[in-house]
Amino acid sequence: MSPNPTTKEKIRQKALEFFSAKGYEGTTLDDIAGACGITKPAIYYHFKDKAALYEAVTCSQFNVLEERILRQTEEGRAKERLRRYITTFGNFLIDNPHFSAIFSREITGGAGTLPESCTDKMSGILERLREILDQGKTEGSFASERPFLVQMMIVTPLTAYHVSRPLREKIADKLNDPALKEEVEFHDIVERLADKILKALTC
Repeated sequence: MSPNPTTKEKIRQKALEFFSAKGYEGTTLDDIAGACGITKPAIYYHFKDKAALYEAVTCSQFNVLEERILRQTEEGRAKERLRRYITTFGNFLIDNPHFSAIFSREITGGAGTLPESCTDKMSGILERLREILDQGKTEGSFASERPFLVQMMIVTPLTAYHVSRPLREKIADKLNDPALKEEVEFHDIVERLADKILKALTC
């Protein structure tokens, strides 16, 4: 957020935090208004309703993610492009934990509250992945694999990284194992994941 955010920017940021922590159903506009120090009508001045605010918050994140992935995976051999796809996707989720939590909620909740405009963006991202996998098959680099399965191999561990941290900390404390305590924060998760997925797909 900018040093002197506008009211609209404050609303979006607080909404992102609440939707991340409490989900769409669990968040109220009163929650967001109170956190921003404004009245609920002030939110309505900028956003039609809670659904419009949720769409603005989530789809802006998907817009950035799609733009980065498409830019970073434009050229190159299939293996190089797939690594960049995974690392771009992964680093975005790691760097944006609130979005990662929202994304995780949508996955486990059957995408029941995900706006259609967001699924349009996800379709564009998946289409790029399919293109890369087809290129790899043509080059003789990759065995044939379903794009949705590869996408799940990327998204599932990365979204779980954030939501499972409290559990990892509790288990590490119980076992009192220094090695496990170090593993609670595995900074190289994205690169290691890219290595494993490329290894699994390589002919």
